[in-house]
Amino acid sequence: MVKSKFRKLKMNKAPGIDLIGTRFLIELLEVISDWVIKLYNKTLRTCDIPDDWKLANVTSVFKKGKKT
Repeated sequence: MVKSKFRKLKMNKAPGIDLIGTRFLIELLEVISDWVIKLYNKTLRTCDIPDDWKLANVTSVFKKGKKT
């Protein structure tokens, strides 16, 4: 399931705050998928999500219409 989700990522999306792009994730899918599964399962078992995972940089982007 994890591999199929990674394969569905859109290549033209910008990288996140960690600067890891989707191309990197897809190309290294076989290497990182087991690690991602273990990490996800561990957080489910312990019910403890690291504070770093709860942070996000959100920037609003004006697209069209009136700015006011």
